[in-house]
Amino acid sequence: MIAYLTPNFNHWFLLNFNSLRTDPLFASLCYYYTYYMLYAIIPLVLIFYLAAFKVNKLKKYRMVLFLAFITLAIGIPILDIIKLYSAVPRPWILYLDINSLYHGRGTSFPSGHAFQAFAGTLPIIICFLTSDGYFKRNNIKIALAILLLIFAISLSFSRILAGMHFLTDVLFGIGLAMFLMVLLAVLLKWLLDTGNLNLKNEKWHALVFTILIVLDLIYL
Repeated sequence: MIAYLTPNFNHWFLLNFNSLRTDPLFASLCYYYTYYMLYAIIPLVLIFYLAAFKVNKLKKYRMVLFLAFITLAIGIPILDIIKLYSAVPRPWILYLDINSLYHGRGTSFPSGHAFQAFAGTLPIIICFLTSDGYFKRNNIKIALAILLLIFAISLSFSRILAGMHFLTDVLFGIGLAMFLMVLLAVLLKWLLDTGNLNLKNEKWHALVFTILIVLDLIYL
C-alpha cells in the first residue's frame, strides 16, 4: 500500500536500487541473471510435468505441476493485455536519473518476470511445505521450497535492480500470480472432484495450454 499511495515512492525506491550497481562485476551478474533466468521457468515446469506421467516419484506432483503450467499459460496473455492497455513507460523513459542494464521491449506495468517467477514456483513451494494425507513434508522438501522462494524473489526484484521495473510493477506481477493460482487451484479441484478432469482429457488440456504459451511468446 505504501508503494502505491506514497507520491514518488516508486522513483525513490528505484533510485536507491540503481545506486547498488556500482561494481561492474555485480552489474554483469545482475544482467545475466535477470535477462536469462526467466527462460528456464516454462521449459522446466513443462519438462517435469511431462515426466510426471512416466516417472513414479513425480506422479503425485503431476497436478501441482499442471497447476503451475496452466497458471503460466493463462496468466501470460492476461499480463500482456494489461501491459498493452496500461502503457506505463519504462523507468528510464520517465526519469532521466534512472538508467537500466539494457533496454527491453514493451511497457513497464506489470512485471512479466515477477509473474512468471511466482506462477511457476508458488504451487510447488506450497506443495513442498504441505504435510497431509497425500504429501509429506521433510527437510529436503523444506530446503527445496526455500531455494525456489529465494529464486522467485531474487528474480522478481532483480528487475528493479536492473532498472527495468518499478516496485509497483513487481508487486502487481506477484499479486496476479498468487490470485490466479488460487483461482485455478479451486477450479482444478472442482474439476477433479466432479470427474470432469481425467488423465485422457488432461493431456489435451496440456496440449492446448502449450500452444497458447507458444503463440503468446511468438506474437505478444
